[in-house]
Amino acid sequence: MKHQGEWRALNIKHKEAAVKVKYAQVACRQMGCGSVVSISDNTSNTDQQPAWEVNFPCQGSESTLKECRGTRTRSRVQGKDTSPFSLDVICSESVRLADSSDVCAGNVEVKVDQGWAPVCGDGFDSEAEKVVCREFGCGPPGYSTRPLEKGEGPVLSKEFQCKGNESRLEDCASSARNDCRSAPWISCTDLPDVRLVGGESHCKGTLEGKREGEWRPLSDLWHFWRLEHSAEVCQQLGCGSAVSTSRSHLPKSRSVWQLSTDCDRAGSFCKWWEESGSTTVMTVVCSEAVRLEGPSRCSGKLEVKSGQSWASVCESSFSIEAAVVACQHLGCGFVKTFYTKTNDQFQNTEHTWSPIFKCGGKEKHLLDCPSTMLNVTEEEQSQCERPPKPRMDIYTLQEHDSDNVRELLKGQRFAISCSYFSSYNIFSIRLKYDVYSEHPTVQTQTPVNGTAVFLFPPAEDSHQGSYQCDYNYDFSPDIFSELGHVYLTVTEPSNVRLVGEGQRCAGGLEVRHRKEWRPVSYLQSWSMKEAAVVCRQLNCGSAVSTGKVDNWAGPLRAWRFYSDCHGSERSLMDCGTLKKWRSSSAVQVVCSDVLLQPNITFYSGLTEDQQQDVQLYRGYSFTVSCSVEPQYPGGHFSLIFTGFNQTYSQTQAAVNHSAHFLFTAADTTHQGNYSCVYHNFIFSHNFSSESQSLSLTLSDHLDVMLDDGVYREDDNYTCCAGTLFVSRGDDMRRLSAESTAWDLKHASVVCRQLDCGSAISTKEIVLPNKEHLWHFFSDCDGSESALLDCGATKLWFSSSAIEVVCTGQQGDTGKN
Repeated sequence: MKHQGEWRALNIKHKEAAVKVKYAQVACRQMGCGSVVSISDNTSNTDQQPAWEVNFPCQGSESTLKECRGTRTRSRVQGKDTSPFSLDVICSESVRLADSSDVCAGNVEVKVDQGWAPVCGDGFDSEAEKVVCREFGCGPPGYSTRPLEKGEGPVLSKEFQCKGNESRLEDCASSARNDCRSAPWISCTDLPDVRLVGGESHCKGTLEGKREGEWRPLSDLWHFWRLEHSAEVCQQLGCGSAVSTSRSHLPKSRSVWQLSTDCDRAGSFCKWWEESGSTTVMTVVCSEAVRLEGPSRCSGKLEVKSGQSWASVCESSFSIEAAVVACQHLGCGFVKTFYTKTNDQFQNTEHTWSPIFKCGGKEKHLLDCPSTMLNVTEEEQSQCERPPKPRMDIYTLQEHDSDNVRELLKGQRFAISCSYFSSYNIFSIRLKYDVYSEHPTVQTQTPVNGTAVFLFPPAEDSHQGSYQCDYNYDFSPDIFSELGHVYLTVTEPSNVRLVGEGQRCAGGLEVRHRKEWRPVSYLQSWSMKEAAVVCRQLNCGSAVSTGKVDNWAGPLRAWRFYSDCHGSERSLMDCGTLKKWRSSSAVQVVCSDVLLQPNITFYSGLTEDQQQDVQLYRGYSFTVSCSVEPQYPGGHFSLIFTGFNQTYSQTQAAVNHSAHFLFTAADTTHQGNYSCVYHNFIFSHNFSSESQSLSLTLSDHLDVMLDDGVYREDDNYTCCAGTLFVSRGDDMRRLSAESTAWDLKHASVVCRQLDCGSAISTKEIVLPNKEHLWHFFSDCDGSESALLDCGATKLWFSSSAIEVVCTGQQGDTGKN
């Protein structure tokens, strides 16, 4: 859309397809095109120019986007938005469905020299309706509840004669007519369509569906999708058997069609889709020209595609080598059995042309084998299977576990062992992790005695997820076994704590081992290196001190710690081991983060906010408050400010564990980042703790406006005389004149805020009816920079409003 002299993409905030398609309908009509064929969100938009963020609604029947005004005519374009998405629209070129907001229903019109005209009813039968519905990506024609005729007289248009297999209406035979009545209203079913995109062919890729004119990926959050659904997709696309279905994880959420809970009872391909956002989509792989028609994906009658039909493979000369290639082609592993079926299920006595394959066994695809055609009656059934899955074991320094679910502590070193013992020679073993991401990590090893061991660094959040292991044989390296699977969770280690000082970062050290908490005995192996690991594990910063605490009551039931720590480990138990011990001394540790993190809060007449990003209008006063939960008495707060080319701080003593820093009339020097630092002297050391950073941005957007009733095409709505409007959030209303506080000094604040000079006059305007207006309450002295910095509003009924007239001398005199 062109706005303020610039062409930019539109950022339509609505996510629903039914809403977005209405914008597309208007755009197609404005461009002189036909109806909407499809819409889709383009996530690969490389245009770095921000989009126009628009908020005007479209009903779908407007002639141009400019007519989509709704009730808010003053803010059609809110600003620029850096969203990477754009809405791609495809319109039909020479046919449209008119007089309807439905993309799959309406009166059929075609483009003629004079514009658009309804098609002739003569010859426009059910076959022609099928073509039109197919052209718009809709389902077949359904029952129509609209009248058969529009009621018009003879029109100048075209008569079409369709066979029903054409892709577009203009592909049908046609002739010009000037004496026919218009064709009846048609209504196509809005059945979802599917496709596979992003793969090497139309038989592989991300599964997408079209509903309400929009293509989106399909997501299966509840795991209702079954193999027979993939098989139906492959059949619908004219591909072979379903080879695999997997789930891919996207780096961020996008709009998808989510399979609804009704799919749990769907016997065939599920057509219940809901609008949603997800980071998971489905990928389907179909064989392109080979399939097994039978009781399961890897068992049945072997067929290959011949033109638009499927032909059974001839048993004559079909060797074990050809069966190996066929099973590999279908992703089914090795041949389990292969024989001619003579029962009634696969019997066919009619003569048909079928291919004969001469394979060597090393080909990757059955169609790579030399073949000939033969007139036969026999049909072939093959059964395939993959080698069994391997065993997977998880090892740490303390223990190992072969369960399917395993929990690791963050910072713990671990290893995964994959093994399978077979009479065949195993060629390689591979381990995949992060398997559901777009780019999984794969490691491959040559096994020793059927086993491969994969070592990992100390566990982090990135190590959490699914791990899969499989293997292949040396005589067929392209075929891998079934997948072994484990899921690893990584959690923060919670087996150490510091007690006795009333807070978590200082005190006597206790360790939990074999479900028992005990203090740690202070022996010669304990040092600042081990204390540093404890502080790091507790997220308490660095170690400040460690020492010995004597228990005068006698020996304690404690742990003796045997160390191999160098001080940089994430977890204490990853560099040492424990033994039960009786001791009269224990370990004490003090970490740097003994002080609680302070809070930073922003206050103004408009808002109270603890978020990291705060916006404030220029001219308003504000306060930044620093506070901390009661922990230690005393201390002081420093407010640190970092702005453009400047950094400074203010300091106040803590009173009731808090301090307040006041600022008047915000301007550009106050724009930047603020943080609170709390200081205190405890444990014979100076400690400090810093809050989160708060970013303050100033806005020139005004929450007051004077309206003289003149509409301006240049989007410049600022004027210096007229009815006073005040905004609270997105709700802008007149200010009632019934306020006893209102006088010329308040009008002066409005003129100053609008950069319109000083106030000349202010008076009451009588409205024809009582309306919802703002009633004004004041604490202003007339010197303020913003009206709502010293006043407040409440919603009330009133039949009078306020008019203000300013000199208009400080800003553009043309505003007056």
